Amino acid sequence: MKKIILFLLICSSLFSQSFYTLDNIKSLSLYMPNKATYMDKEQKKSLKDSVVNRLTDAGFVFGKTDATTFMLKIDSISVNDTEVIYIQLGIGEEVLTSRPGKIHSFAFTYLANDFIDSDEPLQDTIESVNFLMSEFLEAYKDDNE
Repeated sequence: MKKIILFLLICSSLFSQSFYTLDNIKSLSLYMPNKATYMDKEQKKSLKDSVVNRLTDAGFVFGKTDATTFMLKIDSISVNDTEVIYIQLGIGEEVLTSRPGKIHSFAFTYLANDFIDSDEPLQDTIESVNFLMSEFLEAYKDDNE
């Protein structure tokens, strides 16, 4: 009997949905703080443009009033000859809590991150952002099917 229950629990977890919900998000506002010292202005702009293009190609719209905030945050620190990079990708929205008083708050409704050490920080950052974007777009597609 224990084996059957364990089997059912494992099977049910294989088909479980994400902790986050991305249903009905269409309009975005981009927030991209970038504290990476290894990127110049042009490289930061290029990365930002590629993110916006990829989101636009996926059907998102930018510049509307009361848009959901799409955040891509890049932090880095140099340690000897290696760059340690922390990248966060998230969706932030105004939400209504279920606490007494129905308090309005701003919360992340999607959050993913990557922590890497790199000898080629720019290339690794681009790869990490592409990976996080792919994960986000796949989760978005799954939630909106």
